[in-house]
Amino acid sequence: MGIFAAALLLALVSGGAAAAENPPPPTTGPAVTLDRIAAVVGTEVVLEGEISRLAAIGFLPRREGEAELAYRDRLLDLRVVELLREKELRLLTGLEPDPAEVNAKLDVVAARYEAGAGEPFDRVLERARTSRDEVRDWIRRGIALESYARERLLPTVKVTDEGMRAFYDGPFRTEAAARGVETLPPFAEVQDQVRELQRERLLNEEVERWTKGLREKTRILVYRRPPIDSSAGSASR
Repeated sequence: MGIFAAALLLALVSGGAAAAENPPPPTTGPAVTLDRIAAVVGTEVVLEGEISRLAAIGFLPRREGEAELAYRDRLLDLRVVELLREKELRLLTGLEPDPAEVNAKLDVVAARYEAGAGEPFDRVLERARTSRDEVRDWIRRGIALESYARERLLPTVKVTDEGMRAFYDGPFRTEAAARGVETLPPFAEVQDQVRELQRERLLNEEVERWTKGLREKTRILVYRRPPIDSSAGSASR
């Protein structure tokens, strides 16, 4: 054994002995969970704290009689879909949303919260330990991803004369009757409206189909855990 090797061995032995003689002090007090994993999407992680912040500010409109867990599930699904689409969006640039549209959506979120909770929006932001800038970033991300999905798939949507006529005689007539309109204008008078409405429906179907395909080819794990209380700094004992 060479001198260097012997010195190295001695240093390791001495260090181990010192560590054994001076063990670290034991931890005291209960363990604190800083956050929990809500879902894993491929290699990306969604934390419960993020879902709690989204829920606290009412990021999505709540449905009539919707349970809190069901609402959180919708928020989690929103983030899962966003992460699936983000993988595709990273390949592109130039899809920065219009700041006016982002601010308008932020105003809608704030007004909806204040109308339902009866308190200033900034107060819930403080409790949730977030800010208007962060909420604005969430909105900007959602708009960019939705715009990307629609621009990618719009060329695949084909509206035909036969399809428009079938849509006019079917869903268009049924939905008009549900609104109390029994007699429709002649097809020729509303043809442009029918075309745009059917194109929008077909595009939404293509977006859903594309998103379903992304789900099927991506490993997604969703965990059912107690929520993190964002008002307590995303910490739960």
